[in-house]
Amino acid sequence: MKDNIQKDPEEVWIFGFGSIIYKQGFEYQRRVDGYIKGWRRVWYQGSTDHRGTEKLPGRTVTVIPDPEGTVWGSAFLLPGDLEQQKQHLQELEHREKQYDGRERLDVYASGDDSEPALRNVLTFVATSKNVHWLGPASMESVAQQIAAATGPSGPNYEYLERLAEALWKAKVKEPELYELHARVKQIRKEMNGAENGKDAATQHLVQNGVATQ
Repeated sequence: MKDNIQKDPEEVWIFGFGSIIYKQGFEYQRRVDGYIKGWRRVWYQGSTDHRGTEKLPGRTVTVIPDPEGTVWGSAFLLPGDLEQQKQHLQELEHREKQYDGRERLDVYASGDDSEPALRNVLTFVATSKNVHWLGPASMESVAQQIAAATGPSGPNYEYLERLAEALWKAKVKEPELYELHARVKQIRKEMNGAENGKDAATQHLVQNGVATQ
C-alpha cells in the first residue's frame, strides 16, 4: 500500500463526498483527499432531517454508478482502537440515517491513479429504494428547491455553497455543480427582493411550479 496509509485492513476509514468534506462533526486520526472511480455525484437525495423538512425537502448529494465517472472527496480514519472506531461509526450511522446504502470503495490519491491509496473504504450512499429519494430533475428545478429549502442544520443553499467552495479550493473540475451554485445564488437574490418576508421562499417555489400552497 502506498506510503503505508492503511496500517490495518480492519481499521475504519470513511469516505465522504458531501458535507463530511467540510463539516466532519467527528474526531479523526487522519484525512486523505482523493477520489473514487466508477461513480458520479448527483443531487438525487431528499433531506428532511438536516437541510429541509417533510413539507419542503432539501436536496443533498449522493453517488450513482457511472463507468466513466469519478467523484472527489475525503477519507477519514476514525480515532482509537478498533472497538472505539466502531463506537464512532455508530454515531455516524445516526448522522447518515437517511442514506440507506453502504458501499466499500477504493480511494485514489489526487494526481495518482496507478493504484488505490485506500481499499474497501466505507461510504454512505442513498439508493432509489430510499423513501427520501427524489431522483433526477432539471437543473432549474433543483436550483429552485435548494434555494428555498431549510432544515435543522441550516439552509439548503449553504450546503451547496460550502461544498462548491471545498471543491473549488481543491481545483476539482465539476462544472455542473458550479453552474448550479451560480444559479442558486441568482435565485436567492430574486427571493430576497420578494415581498412578505419569511413567506417569500414558499411563494417563489409556488410561482415556479416546484411546490403547491
